[in-house]
Amino acid sequence: MKLSLEWLGQYVDIPKMSSKDIALELTMKTAEVEEVYVINRSVNGIIVGEITAIEPIDTGKSDKAMNYVTVDLGSESLKTVCGAPNVQVGMKSAFAPPGAIIADSITIKEQKVFNYLSQGILCSPMELGWGESHVGIMAFPDTMAVGTELAEFVPAEDHIIDIDNKSITHRPDLWGHYGFARELAAIFGNDLKPLETIDISEGSNLASFPLRIDDKDSCPGYCCLDIDGLRPAFSSLPIQYRLLSIGQRPINLLVDLTNYIMFELGQPMHAFDGERVRDIIVSPFGKKGTFRTLDSIDREMIPEDCMICDHLGPIALAGIMGGEETEVKENTTRVLLESANFNPARIRRTALRLGLRSEASQRFEKGQPQYHMALSIRRFVWLLRDAGLDAALMSQLTCAGETGENPRPLNMKKDVITRAIGMNISDKRISGILASLGFGCNIYDDELQIAVPPHRSKRDISIPNDIVEEVARIYGYDNVTPSMPQIEMCPYSFNTEIQKQHKIRRFLSNAKGYTEVHTYSWYDDFWLKRLDYDPGETLILQNPAAENNSRMRLELLPNLLALVESNSMHRDRFFLYEIGSVYFPTSDGCVQPIHIAGVGYQSGKTGKLQDLLLSVKGTIEEILEISNTGEVMFELSETLSKPWYAAGSVMSIYVGNKHIGHIGYLENPFPDIYEKGTQIVWFELNLDEISGAIYPDMTYESIPVYPGSWMDFSILAEKNVVYAELDAVLSKFSNSVLKKFKFLYLYDGKGLPEGKISYTFRFWLGLQERTLTGDDLSEFRTEFLLFLEKRGFSIR
Repeated sequence: MKLSLEWLGQYVDIPKMSSKDIALELTMKTAEVEEVYVINRSVNGIIVGEITAIEPIDTGKSDKAMNYVTVDLGSESLKTVCGAPNVQVGMKSAFAPPGAIIADSITIKEQKVFNYLSQGILCSPMELGWGESHVGIMAFPDTMAVGTELAEFVPAEDHIIDIDNKSITHRPDLWGHYGFARELAAIFGNDLKPLETIDISEGSNLASFPLRIDDKDSCPGYCCLDIDGLRPAFSSLPIQYRLLSIGQRPINLLVDLTNYIMFELGQPMHAFDGERVRDIIVSPFGKKGTFRTLDSIDREMIPEDCMICDHLGPIALAGIMGGEETEVKENTTRVLLESANFNPARIRRTALRLGLRSEASQRFEKGQPQYHMALSIRRFVWLLRDAGLDAALMSQLTCAGETGENPRPLNMKKDVITRAIGMNISDKRISGILASLGFGCNIYDDELQIAVPPHRSKRDISIPNDIVEEVARIYGYDNVTPSMPQIEMCPYSFNTEIQKQHKIRRFLSNAKGYTEVHTYSWYDDFWLKRLDYDPGETLILQNPAAENNSRMRLELLPNLLALVESNSMHRDRFFLYEIGSVYFPTSDGCVQPIHIAGVGYQSGKTGKLQDLLLSVKGTIEEILEISNTGEVMFELSETLSKPWYAAGSVMSIYVGNKHIGHIGYLENPFPDIYEKGTQIVWFELNLDEISGAIYPDMTYESIPVYPGSWMDFSILAEKNVVYAELDAVLSKFSNSVLKKFKFLYLYDGKGLPEGKISYTFRFWLGLQERTLTGDDLSEFRTEFLLFLEKRGFSIR
């Protein structure tokens, strides 16, 4: 967005410093400046002339109309050849007589054109260096005195500051010169001059204009005013050269004023033909169809597009472009002036879809404050009258919806500013900065009571940190003394539960080749139905991602079994595990213990189920060993409450007297889900019940001088004998070579005597003073067998 320093100077006294220094201040405290450049206007020797006669010239070319124009300069009349399409008798324009210097240092001379003596030129804005427009010659208002030099009215130089639009996306109040003038006033400590507007009470005794908003989501607020007594006129020179300096082309007074106010306040406006429009209804288009805009193009509309309508139908595309039928024409004497506030997302979607992004839609997309609606209309009427038009109000200033005229309260502690900036700024300086930006501010007992001005949108200022930014940027980031934050040092407190999980993760992923997965915290009802499993009472989500994902999980295994199905198509053998929360409902909420679950899968052709079971079981023992939980026991479980609990294939896992989970195996499970030959070994443990020291004090045990040996025994017992009983019996056995023993696995299958079950243990044997011999092993075996026979057990 381009800013004219001369234009900004109408609202605030700008210090005598270079434009680049001013741009640097803006970059450091408000918005990034992309470029600074100078406009040199040709004004010396350029005279206001009135066209008194026009004589067509036959050039022999049908596509180029030329005229021999007589121009009254007050003291004399000169003639010139002119091809401008807007030249007409009675028009006042800029004339460069012989000797005058125009843009690009061109000196005007008398010369013959088409055999006509041309004694100067009527100038376009480009020829004067005022702007890029070369469509026609300058058109001045009737009040300009013939024969005066433009140097009396127009500054010869202006400085343009080009702002990076991306840096003001969050600041809709900065999409006009007045917003940046307020910033400069705050930066340099000068006063901001108030905008000249008509009194807000003028016309209050008149009837309101018929106005209704049916789509308040798309149009939060709308203001309009019925004005009569207008006539065709051109804008004053200041309005014209200011618009030209920022790349806009002057057209006529009505159009120029709406543009001028848009670039002054940031508030787009629109004027309807007042004789044609007698009521306003803001509503959606409501159907698919077409609408013809001002550029005579039929636009494809959708039902959601916000439209400005009257009782006959749509008359404008809200916030983007007016309609052809209600266009203001040269002979229009009555207008309905619109100044509204629209939903930024709605305007952006419609503008992008139609390829109609304009200066107006750009500003509406940023969320203009409602406060500017009525202010811009009052400003428009004042400028109309300042231009010499006796505008008569035919209605009161009519508003519907939110007008946003009241400040918004925001309270905060001063300490928030001190801690965020890192230094103490005095109360007087803070209140002064905020007041210069238009905020109300009172400080009581280190609490700031702030009134956010209505020209700052809610998206911009809503929380204490927004106030911190306002104070810091105007105070100057360069003025903030760098210092280390003052904090209280304290030793780090390790979370032992997280440490335990990380240790188990590293072990499973790095040492055992397991793959960690993360599934959703809820069940999939479709999957549970395939498993024929009803988990019973669960927590229910109020806003589930899908209807079949409303129940929170009570265990991890169902989701892991679902992953077995999808991964078994790509691998013949794999191991998966997950650590996560499960959710048990209680009378006052829920409890969320942390579980670990794992599955080992292999196809029938890959290996034996027994080997897979031993591998997974050994992994569990190692998990508990590295967690230092103590001795682990496995006990055959009779619980068959879940589909993956197959009879005789589930063991409960105990540490001491605490039950911590289950392990089980499945052979050819769920034939409708898994392929024939599928073998699965699963486990699930409650990690909250595993409470050993994660990193215990280490004790050193010297390496045995003489190597030991080990022996495995499969002990036959009655099926009603549980592991705990057998473990207690073996613990009583004592032998000089026995170091320790460990349970390996349980077998209850073919080849066993009826009513028997097999427990397999491993015994570690060794001596400190010498190497074990065959006699030692034979003696141990004999003693052990006699010990078992006396207690009703035998060796398989």
